[in-house]
Amino acid sequence: MVRKPQQARSILSMARMLDAADALFAEGGDEALTVEAVVERSSTSVGSFYARFGDRNGLLEAMHERFLERLATGGQIAIQAAARQKKLVGALEVLITHIFAIVREYRNSARFFVMHRSTDVKLRAQGIQANAFFARMFTDLVLRYQNEIAHAKPANAADVAWRMTFAMFAQQVMFENQEVSGAAISDKALVRELARCLTAYLTSAA
Repeated sequence: MVRKPQQARSILSMARMLDAADALFAEGGDEALTVEAVVERSSTSVGSFYARFGDRNGLLEAMHERFLERLATGGQIAIQAAARQKKLVGALEVLITHIFAIVREYRNSARFFVMHRSTDVKLRAQGIQANAFFARMFTDLVLRYQNEIAHAKPANAADVAWRMTFAMFAQQVMFENQEVSGAAISDKALVRELARCLTAYLTSAA
């Protein structure tokens, strides 16, 4: 169980341990995340580690929570940039471009947590909550352009569009572009075509 610190010194100590854990994970993956390594890298103590995280699973929970917070911050920035576009296709292209960049930045962590959620109830619950948050942001953005949407049920269409977008992001986390079909395509081209595909679906009356 993660215990949130209240005092400034304790907050900084916890942040150092999380920074150390992120660095160790980036360097050596899951196996590098030992209590001893985190304590040594962060110049803290074993007692402080257990006081904050309880155990290694608590550390993973805290890392996952901070990872989702960073994604949420990046997502909000992306939504703000996208909402300034005059047309739906432009908004979708800006949004997807931003989120592709976020996925690339945190890809290793995202891949690990996607795989780890299948066996960890707490991480899975956090992930489901985060997915719902991103779905609402995406849907709210799309419905700003409701005058362009010809679908009989705009909210349902926006949800389906999010599901297609989510599937693409999951693909980006788990695979390289050429691994999906054998063909090479740049992120820029993929973003453009996905935005056009989503726009065609949302603006179709069929």
